[in-house]
Amino acid sequence: MPRALAGDAPRAAQVNADVEQFKARTGIDARAFETLAVGARFARLDSGATKLDHVVAVARGTFDPAAVVAAGRAAAGGNYSAAQHAGTTVHVFGVNNQLKLFGLLRMRVSELAVAVLDADTLAVGEPAAVRAAIDAQAGRGRVDAALLNTPRGADTLVAFAGNVPPSVLTGIDVGLPEVNRSIASIRGFHGTLGMTAGGFALTTALRAATAPDAQRLGQTVEALRAVAPGLLSTAGERGRMARAAVESMKVTTQGAEVQMRVELNQGDLASLLRTL
Repeated sequence: MPRALAGDAPRAAQVNADVEQFKARTGIDARAFETLAVGARFARLDSGATKLDHVVAVARGTFDPAAVVAAGRAAAGGNYSAAQHAGTTVHVFGVNNQLKLFGLLRMRVSELAVAVLDADTLAVGEPAAVRAAIDAQAGRGRVDAALLNTPRGADTLVAFAGNVPPSVLTGIDVGLPEVNRSIASIRGFHGTLGMTAGGFALTTALRAATAPDAQRLGQTVEALRAVAPGLLSTAGERGRMARAAVESMKVTTQGAEVQMRVELNQGDLASLLRTL
């Protein structure tokens, strides 16, 4: 984050303020942790929209469990409870608004749960998701192993992966039947964000239902990549950066996967973050 925000003191100050606010409300200092794993599920709403829920963050680092509980109870103003789940105490604090998990990940929850998984590991998130993390630690209901084995290198900052239930993309209509079919064929994704000498590289792979579906999806991505620069030509500074990213994109298809790689120089990423 400091590298991405180099030269943008106001945005860097805002990020630090968000981290401090989360610390004040929960007793958890994001800077005391070395790794952070975030899990969530896709949920299809009755309206047809899709959202992420069942959010949990598992962080490994240094923390004081007593301070975390004390700060959370103070911020909750008495809206606090604790219960045992599989031998682990789950602390639940009333929040009832939007917050940034660890000061970084925006989420809206009515209750925030915290559980100490071991001396170095903390689970924070929606109560049901924290209980699921406790179960997973004991070997029950663990995440699909394939999602945890995303290829990554020494310069990887973030790795991500997920399965996409068919119901999530069913019924999507962008007005182009071929694009609709391509989108509906997506069954999963994985990728990484890593550092390069001049900035950052984002790699993403979309997993289709079959190899022929992947070929069609790859052709769709290539067609969209070809027309995107023209569509973005009048979109101002943000459009210029998006156009540069699209023009740097490399697309390949292997088996049932469509793989994409985008290069972002440090200056463009800092400018992009300023516009968000």
